[in-house]
Amino acid sequence: MKNKRSVKRVILASDVMMGNVHLKQPLPIGEFNQIDPFLLFHHIGPKHQVAGERSVMTIDGHPHRGFETVTFIFDGEIHHKDSRGNNQRISGGGVQWMTAAKGIVHNERVSQEFLNKGGDLQIIQLWINLPSELKMNQPKYQGFQKDAIPEIIEDGIHINVISGNYINTTGPINSLSGITAYTIYHESKGTLELHIPQDQNLIIYQLNGYSKVNGINTGPNRMLAFENDGDHIVIQAEETGTILLVAGSPIGEKVVSHGPFVMNSQTEILQAMRDYQMGKMGILI
Repeated sequence: MKNKRSVKRVILASDVMMGNVHLKQPLPIGEFNQIDPFLLFHHIGPKHQVAGERSVMTIDGHPHRGFETVTFIFDGEIHHKDSRGNNQRISGGGVQWMTAAKGIVHNERVSQEFLNKGGDLQIIQLWINLPSELKMNQPKYQGFQKDAIPEIIEDGIHINVISGNYINTTGPINSLSGITAYTIYHESKGTLELHIPQDQNLIIYQLNGYSKVNGINTGPNRMLAFENDGDHIVIQAEETGTILLVAGSPIGEKVVSHGPFVMNSQTEILQAMRDYQMGKMGILI
């Protein structure tokens, strides 16, 4: 027998400044420091880039250790470079999935081509924790354009399977953290039923448009966090809109973080800082 999940909380994203970039942040917020294994959720945009003018988003070189960073590109084009020699531009509908693990240095910014021609930019960056036994694995980068991500259409709703499975379709990302991630584009009055294992933590974020999820109204810049009391959800589209769905098994370990490092103890954080300063996470050229 199917049981619908209860909604634990509806979270309205806060306005946050990260350097000179204005963004929406639904996680962490208040007492919700994390929804294990999800640590941080940043929604940038929609922003309009005027052709030839100052970039609407530049995130200069910085390190990470102990987790995965995922950038979902909804509109625009992002250029990623890192200290492992990866250098790629990903356009709207694509994804950049970076497993920082033992340490990597990277930057992200709008591509020069996008800067020259202008257009709209909209991305989400998600930080996903890694269990202690995986934190010192070798770093890995995976980038996929929209045409490499399988799409399934049901009742006017488009499900893009980025990682994990949907029925008999598997996403292209090989996630070290075993995360399920879908981008969902819905049209008016469509209905979609999804099975999510009860032991996985589930969050849904509505970028734009309106829908009902298990009977709860949601709208732009709202996140739904769910109880682990059921194994499926029903999305009822009220109008055209966009949703990001992510689910993953909780790790249940102590989290100690400092800026771009997420480990299990203060000693490990201090070691991460020393390793970065000594160039052990590589050099960004």
